[in-house]
Amino acid sequence: MLKRILNMLTTTAETAPQQGEQRIHLAACVLLLEIAHADGEYHENEDRLIRQLIQDHFELDTELVAELMELAHQSRTESHDLHQFTREINSHFDQADKERIMESLWQLVYADGHLDHFEEALLRQLSTLIGLSHRQMIEAKLAVCNGDAGSTPC
Repeated sequence: MLKRILNMLTTTAETAPQQGEQRIHLAACVLLLEIAHADGEYHENEDRLIRQLIQDHFELDTELVAELMELAHQSRTESHDLHQFTREINSHFDQADKERIMESLWQLVYADGHLDHFEEALLRQLSTLIGLSHRQMIEAKLAVCNGDAGSTPC
């Protein structure tokens, strides 16, 4: 399993287009998992929401989502920082995609009905790492809080 993750993260998208796409999926999934774990708790509703967000955004079937989640959990655990994942996001996502990822992150934060200060700090860090301004981060939050992103209001 570890070889598979390392291969996925070190293979360039030009040499293996399918693996490049998988790296993008993995990076997004790891960021979602990281925010879900930021408050020290990982709830079943957060897991369901991550699966749904990944399935909807990347149009993956349930089996691929399950495999991706397994890889992302392991990759998140073995990673020392988030830079390798945010680098993938920056390389392959346009501004609108980054804003959608930020909305997804805010949805996860509010999945348990509570904004933890660790979650908020991590969101600020991730916003900077993926090249979003503070204003864009807050707009994503407001979209979620106002129900525009398909989430329960904050």
